[in-house]
Amino acid sequence: MEETRFLAEWHLQRVARWLTLFGYPTEVVPKLTKGDIYRCASGRCKILTTSRRWEKTFKNLKVDYLVLPNTEDWITQLCMVLRHFNLKPRLELNYCPHCLGKLKPVSPEEVRDKIPYYSYKCGKNFTICPDCGRVYWEGGHKRLMDKTLSRIRERCKDLFGEL
Repeated sequence: MEETRFLAEWHLQRVARWLTLFGYPTEVVPKLTKGDIYRCASGRCKILTTSRRWEKTFKNLKVDYLVLPNTEDWITQLCMVLRHFNLKPRLELNYCPHCLGKLKPVSPEEVRDKIPYYSYKCGKNFTICPDCGRVYWEGGHKRLMDKTLSRIRERCKDLFGEL
């Protein structure tokens, strides 16, 4: 199955972060440029923006894109992306939120010297990013992510029915 990748403008970084957590790696750029658009031409990635400025270029280069409302309501924006591109809101946690490298499962022993002792003892499902070296594990923050995910699903359901 082909991987869905996104490119998002800077002010959509919360949407981008959650897409990455859902398993759709999303690069954030400070300002969309023509070079960015060319990188996404012919289906190589999809662009998320709040401006119609590049719309003609998107169409000419056959770029998949979505113009989102410019709002502080990132959950509604995320729901719009999920619906438009027919994506599922599931925590996959398979890409590094920092550099978008593909995470690799590791044993706690393999990363013992890179994490706090308590995390080594109590954490589970450890992964490491081979690109930047960051280590991730399931800990207390996972409960917060699950709670936010419930809010996201509820909002999406309120807006569009089932996704």
